[in-house]
Amino acid sequence: MDHFNFPKSLQRQFEEAIVSNDLSEQQSLTSEELSYRFETSIDDIQLILPSLERKGLIKIHIDGTVEILGLYKAEIESVFQYAEKSKLKPETIVRSVTVEAASTSIAEKLKIPEGDPVFVQVRTRLIDGQILANQYNFIPYEICPGLESVDLSKTSFQATLEKKFCTVIARIKEVYSLEPPERDDEEILSIARKQPVLVVQRTSFSQNEFPLVFADIHVNPAKFHYVKDLWPEAVPLIKSIH
Repeated sequence: MDHFNFPKSLQRQFEEAIVSNDLSEQQSLTSEELSYRFETSIDDIQLILPSLERKGLIKIHIDGTVEILGLYKAEIESVFQYAEKSKLKPETIVRSVTVEAASTSIAEKLKIPEGDPVFVQVRTRLIDGQILANQYNFIPYEICPGLESVDLSKTSFQATLEKKFCTVIARIKEVYSLEPPERDDEEILSIARKQPVLVVQRTSFSQNEFPLVFADIHVNPAKFHYVKDLWPEAVPLIKSIH
């Protein structure tokens, strides 16, 4: 996919029509009907349909018809949102946002063709002013074109996906492990070279079971009092090194 020619405004029009119920749930349309509805080419309609299906807004049937599913009701809280509700003070330092070609491993995790454009967002997470984790988010470009211009320093990334990009996470899968620290972990999290770092690999899915975001999160296990609240399933792993 060539992200420079991706029809972002058409995608946004389509999403707004779904959110406003101009395109009602369970309605089925052909590409020709959608082309007429949005006064655009069938080629451009075909370009944005996969992104809308990945987000869970539509379902593309074998015969090519498009079923409108509507915006999924948000039920899952992000770590940022949970921290706020728990009277903690979460902050984010966004260190970089770039568009890169998906590597073999990232393409596999996101179920996209190798080489497709992905946003790579590098962040440092703080709680109550204390540095807690480095986080590396990988998101298919088609999910959130324009992400590089959004200020994510004081808001939940998940809430931003919902409000700005009509992308609601329906399910999260997390895998925990203890790994040797990388250079950023040593320098930013102040983890000694021989100490392990808690790695949380989180994949977020839409209601269609398409991967939306793959997050590689490196957490300082010494901040146990925060880890036990934010990642309780990782507690046994942390206790094994203390």
